[in-house]
Amino acid sequence: MNKSTPMVIRNIRLKDDDSKISNNFFDVFIKNSLIEDVIKSKIDSRYEDYLEVDGKGNIMSPGLVDLHAHFRDPGFTYKEDLKSGSNAAVNGGFTTVVLMPNTEPPIDNPDIFDDQLDRSKDLSVRLLHTGCLTKQRKGEVLLDSKDFNSMIEKGSVGFSDDGDHLKKSIMIEDALKVFSGRVPLMDHPEDHLFLDDGVMNEGVVSTRLGLIGRPKEAEIRSVEQNLNIAKKTGGWIHLQHLSCGESVDLVNEAKINGVNVTSEVTPHHISYTENQIEINKFDTQFKVNPPLRTEIDRVKCLEGLENGIIDVVATDHAPHSYIEKREIFSDAPSGINGLENAFGLVASNIGIGKAIEKMAENPGSIIKKISGLKIGEIRRGYIADLTIISDENWILDLANIKSKSKNYVMNDKNDFLKGKPIITIFEGKLINNE
Repeated sequence: MNKSTPMVIRNIRLKDDDSKISNNFFDVFIKNSLIEDVIKSKIDSRYEDYLEVDGKGNIMSPGLVDLHAHFRDPGFTYKEDLKSGSNAAVNGGFTTVVLMPNTEPPIDNPDIFDDQLDRSKDLSVRLLHTGCLTKQRKGEVLLDSKDFNSMIEKGSVGFSDDGDHLKKSIMIEDALKVFSGRVPLMDHPEDHLFLDDGVMNEGVVSTRLGLIGRPKEAEIRSVEQNLNIAKKTGGWIHLQHLSCGESVDLVNEAKINGVNVTSEVTPHHISYTENQIEINKFDTQFKVNPPLRTEIDRVKCLEGLENGIIDVVATDHAPHSYIEKREIFSDAPSGINGLENAFGLVASNIGIGKAIEKMAENPGSIIKKISGLKIGEIRRGYIADLTIISDENWILDLANIKSKSKNYVMNDKNDFLKGKPIITIFEGKLINNE
């Protein structure tokens, strides 16, 4: 970690323990890439030997942390690469991003993992990596325990065949035993036996539109399977992008019974429903796996996030080229870009303070548990990863997007986002977003 110029960010507001934004003003001191101190602001005080930055009464959050993103590198760099994805992350206020291993080649051995680590240095954010659960990410042969352990030692923060559910229970069980709670098994809970090439949520809307449905039973069965095995083994399961109310209920019951489970929901699953596909005339920007579901499911996921059943928001940032997304709905790839408007979408639903809890504090705590990295809190001795947020209303401007791909769901001028990341500080270095 490089030393940075000592700095003090003055006149900023912080979130309190109840996820409310304080009306008091604070000064945050940064030295040697760490938070040195946090004190109440003093009128007319001057701090020699520190670069002074006026926070202008804006809100400071720990740097946002995304536990689930795709930078398509290696293999699909016409969609995104490590640098462009990192720039998009900075633009959205993120300082740490966890990348999924469904690249080409997939990240299924220590040598490829090493290459990812080497290419992730000297970027504008901290990239953390995951490895595949199975060889070639085919779901057939579990990685050797030697390879699992090697990648954990090198810094893997989890293992996933994301994009596909690990179907065989014995493989889930064996992997959890190898991990021994050190890292989570991160599962995409959709059993392909139930999917039948579905392209949107199965229900009244899919029938009306004449599209093959993707039933929620595929998710429910997979969630049940994962939770039962986690209960049996004591292993750590992390359930990715939950999308239906039944899944929230299952996770709640499991937590009550002491199962070691964490889970995530995306900004789009708490903001949109299957109706958007009909309203927006088969707009492929709304095609995603798992699919956008009913209003009842959206509300249940939102409530689960607010009350702590669901631990974090993760973007599942999934870039695709303009040409790919111009295909007809059934043929277009699934995925929504998320990094650059995620905070605004989430804060518009649950408020800025609660969004900080779910997008910075909680995921930071998970990373700290795995790796020991002191992120996710504005506290003395923690890494100075910080995001300054304006409480203004705003819309995402295509001209300011840093991702290579533009497949964001764009809010219109009558549907403002609330809470805009305007400055990102990574390891004590100031990065202006505007």
